Amino acid sequence: MNIKVTGKNIEITDAIREYIEKKCERLEKFEGKNTEVNATCSVEREDQIVEIRIKTDGGFMRVEEKNPDLYASIDLAIDRAERQLRKDKEKKSGRNRNESLKERLMSMFSDENVEQKGQITMIRSYEIKPISVEDAKLKVEGTPDMFLPFVNIETNEVNVIYQRGDGTFGVVVPE
Repeated sequence: MNIKVTGKNIEITDAIREYIEKKCERLEKFEGKNTEVNATCSVEREDQIVEIRIKTDGGFMRVEEKNPDLYASIDLAIDRAERQLRKDKEKKSGRNRNESLKERLMSMFSDENVEQKGQITMIRSYEIKPISVEDAKLKVEGTPDMFLPFVNIETNEVNVIYQRGDGTFGVVVPE
């Protein structure tokens, strides 16, 4: 890890430099050994300010913390940077998993030689919102082959409404 420590209106002692370097080692597990970290310590009135900039794969990340104690500022900034890096890493890994799942689903549906009888040919997703039966009926009206799950305002249960072939409506209610 490439760590650069600078000071504004404060002298960076060896103890401060070693403390920051030791704490930044925790960030190595998220970004690797070739990560560049710039830590800047400064003083404004009674506050000790620590700003940490980390060059990541997708750009850079900046964290700033203020505290009357310099070492507490360093700890807070490192903790916050670690949380943000963990969050970014989880987002990336989740996105990759979803993409591979999407590709697998698309490959299943793109095979034109497969017999379609009994197969799932369409996937719809709905946001389930609390609405009345009449409002749900208005949303489904005129749309063939549409089922709308919703939370019934009167019963506070999940129901499903659909339009039948003869123009009437059906509501599925749990027992």
